[in-house]
Amino acid sequence: GFPVVLINGVVSKWWEFVRPTALNSAGYTWFPDYSWDSEPMICGWGATKTGNQTGTAKIEAGSVIGFRAFAASYKPGYVPVREFDPAMDGIGHLGPGQAYMSKAPGAIEDYEGDGDWFKIGTSGASDGMHWDSDRQPEMNFTIPASTPPGLYLVRVEHFNISPYFNQTQMFVNCAQVEVTGSGDGTPGPTVKLPGYDPADPGIWLPQAMYNPYKPSDLLKAYKGPGPDIWTG
Repeated sequence: GFPVVLINGVVSKWWEFVRPTALNSAGYTWFPDYSWDSEPMICGWGATKTGNQTGTAKIEAGSVIGFRAFAASYKPGYVPVREFDPAMDGIGHLGPGQAYMSKAPGAIEDYEGDGDWFKIGTSGASDGMHWDSDRQPEMNFTIPASTPPGLYLVRVEHFNISPYFNQTQMFVNCAQVEVTGSGDGTPGPTVKLPGYDPADPGIWLPQAMYNPYKPSDLLKAYKGPGPDIWTG
C-alpha cells in the first residue's frame, strides 16, 4: 500500500494526507484488489468515505508528488505504522503504475471520487525490458503546471501484472491535495471510476510483452488502461 506521500521530496506521516483504507473482505490490509468495476477500485477498500480522517497537502502546480510503498502483512488486521525499511518495503511486484486526479466539487473530505478523473502519468518499462517501478521505494508524478487551482484527489495505482485473464492484481490509494498556482488548463480526456475492463491489454498483458528476455518495443510502448495522459 501507499500510506505516505512525498511533496517535492518532503515525506509525510502515515495517513497524514492519504485516505486510510479499510480491511478487505477477508480482513487484511492492502491485499490485492480485483474489483475492476466496484468501489474499492476508486481509492482502495472503503476509502471513498474516509476523507474526514485525512489532512490536505498543499502542492503547487508543476511540483512532484510521490507515493511511497509499504509491504502488507500476512496476518489479519491493520498494518501497524512503522518507519520505511528498504529490506522489506518498496514496490516488490513487477508491473506498471499510474496516477490520476479528480477535482472535488465542494469539500474534499466529503468527495467520494464519483466525478471526472484525468490521468497525469504512467510508470511503464522505458527500456522495453524492466518495469521502471521495480524495487523502487516510491513512484513519482508531476502535477501538470497548468492544473487549475483547487481541491483534488490524487489517485495512485500499481499493477502486479499478469498475462493470464483476471490475474493482474491492483493496489490503489488516494491522497487529498490543494493545488495552488495560476493554472488555467482544461484537464482531459476524463473518465469515471470504477471503469476498467479486465480484458484491457494494459491489465491482461499480452504474452509477448510478459517477462521478455531482450528489450521489447511492444513493452516499451506499454499504454496503461484508461485515458491518454494529460500533461497540461
